Amino acid sequence: MSNYLPTDLVLEILGQLPVKSLVRFLTVSKSWRSIITTPTFISSHLSNAKNRTLVHEKELHSFLTIAENGPFETFNSSSKLEFPFKSDRTFRIVGSCDGFICLSDDEFRDSSQCSIIIWNPSVRNHRVLPNPTINPETPHFVVLGFGVASHAYKVVRLVYCMKPNDINFSFMQLVEIFSLETWSWRKWGEVDLTPPHVFPSTTCPSVFSNGVVHWLSEDDSFRRSSILAFDVGDEVLGDVMLPDELAACVYESVVMLRIFVIGESLGAVKYDRDNTSCDVWVMKEYCVRESWTKLYTIRLLNVVSRVIGFWKSGEALLFLDRQGIAPYTDCSVRFCLVVYNPDSRQTKDLGIYGSGCFYVNSYVESLLLLKIGGELIQ
Repeated sequence: MSNYLPTDLVLEILGQLPVKSLVRFLTVSKSWRSIITTPTFISSHLSNAKNRTLVHEKELHSFLTIAENGPFETFNSSSKLEFPFKSDRTFRIVGSCDGFICLSDDEFRDSSQCSIIIWNPSVRNHRVLPNPTINPETPHFVVLGFGVASHAYKVVRLVYCMKPNDINFSFMQLVEIFSLETWSWRKWGEVDLTPPHVFPSTTCPSVFSNGVVHWLSEDDSFRRSSILAFDVGDEVLGDVMLPDELAACVYESVVMLRIFVIGESLGAVKYDRDNTSCDVWVMKEYCVRESWTKLYTIRLLNVVSRVIGFWKSGEALLFLDRQGIAPYTDCSVRFCLVVYNPDSRQTKDLGIYGSGCFYVNSYVESLLLLKIGGELIQ
């Protein structure tokens, strides 16, 4: 009997394997290595990757992924990710695309001195971006986004600052884009802002959907919300309009709204004034204001309870304070992550605990940023 396997069969078998196994197989066979490291195979493997949920526990600075195995009852596994380097800085996740995780330590640092990192935990490789080029001397703040269009991965940096020597306290928006393909920053342009000023939130994470990075924004009177959008492919800034019921979701200068990706669509969660419930909305037709639709209401279990993401199946992930609900003696397990099923209105404890806030995003394994013998493959 021949030990020969047709190339097509080898490709089919390798294409179904997890990245960890493929990396190990690089040293097994030269022919397998030549297959695994081709751009065609890397792209094909990515297109077949199963979706997972990336979870970041900020206080403990831990990262893990949850397998999304379909219905509410079938969750069964999570995997811890090894952070790429030791650091006393607090990093946050800017965004996640095709196995890349964009990180930044800009929460408590001067924006000109912060680090932005592209990390692929599946192949255990990361790269630190060069310093941005726009760093105004006048007071300013920065928001970041990360996305992809036509296999071109980009970090977009929006800088808002007061115009120098302007007694009217006018603001301007400066934009620069980092391309992973050219590995460089370039200035996109600047825009003078006219009152009422609308600024993206620095406390709400950006959301990438439909090839567009979105930021929840609010006017400087804290009366109305909107969504600022940057098309990664066309490199165009615009707005996504909210219905009045969501745009006016501001109580005592506090915006009670968050935006998410729900399934494949842009969505929003609106909290009531007393934080006892929240409504889940989705925009069924992108950029069509009239298509915003309320899906369901979640009755929150306690005061410290927040929706922090959604599975592809539409089930909500909630950050929950266990105090008063379940006994615990270790503060590192005070908070937990649960999944909420809108059909049964039941929650399921995912067995993930921490001492602080969780952040979640979608994630897939990929071979992008694979390095062999010091040489970057793609």
